Amino acid sequence: MSKSRWLVAPLICSLVAMPTISNAQVADSTKEEAKDFVHDVLRGLLGPNRNVFVQGGVTPGDRYVLQQAVNTIDGQRALRSSVGYNVGGGVGVDILLHTGIRASYSFSSRNLNFKTDNGNGSNVLDIDDVGRLKSHTAMLEAMRYMLPARATINPYGTLGIQTTWWVLDEKSVTIVPATGAPTNVLLVTSNGAGTPFSISPLFSFGVQVKASEKFSARVEATLASGHNPFTGKSSFRALSGPTIDEPTDINRTDFRLAAVYHFGKPGMPKPAGLPVAKK
Repeated sequence: MSKSRWLVAPLICSLVAMPTISNAQVADSTKEEAKDFVHDVLRGLLGPNRNVFVQGGVTPGDRYVLQQAVNTIDGQRALRSSVGYNVGGGVGVDILLHTGIRASYSFSSRNLNFKTDNGNGSNVLDIDDVGRLKSHTAMLEAMRYMLPARATINPYGTLGIQTTWWVLDEKSVTIVPATGAPTNVLLVTSNGAGTPFSISPLFSFGVQVKASEKFSARVEATLASGHNPFTGKSSFRALSGPTIDEPTDINRTDFRLAAVYHFGKPGMPKPAGLPVAKK
């Protein structure tokens, strides 16, 4: 089992425990401290401080496999993804003054290429566009705002878990040997693996900018570590040569821009009452 999977259980515990140690923003957004978990926090999940959002951005490339060329003198090549795109959306709710919860979905797609990995700048083993790797990701996160949730400019961070399903679109490429006729071959294949699946932790940080009472924008980066879809018993396969390195986990970063619509009206904590003078 990969190291990232061992982190899932403590992350779930932290998500459950976080509301009990934070200041609350209840349904009417007038209390600053949670007096009762059921009344102040759980009711906040059904309160008016909900939001929906759509998002999109870019996904940088990753390296999945390192293989030896058929002719060992030529060196090595790595299977890499190019910079791709991601789109998605989700729902959220601000249950505490500085804390929210959101659930979201993201679809990502990027091309796969073999790139020469000899360390000398050569591109002799490059083969572009050998397939297309797609992913479907569902995420659950706890959000922590630096300022009250509806502040005009508000940095935030998130901690959560994600589940990812991978899909591979195979493509035939034309190989021209030194001797003989050109042939069409598959250099990556699903190998009957179906859709490899993984669960992993994730962390995000960004800034939310309030444009009006109902609309906000977010700019954020999401970092996650997950299982490599090209390794394991049920995985995709690279077929350009003998495998030298096949990492169990890959690190993934997504950069996103989101548009947010807020339901309800923001509330502020009530100021402490002034002492009453005795007659």
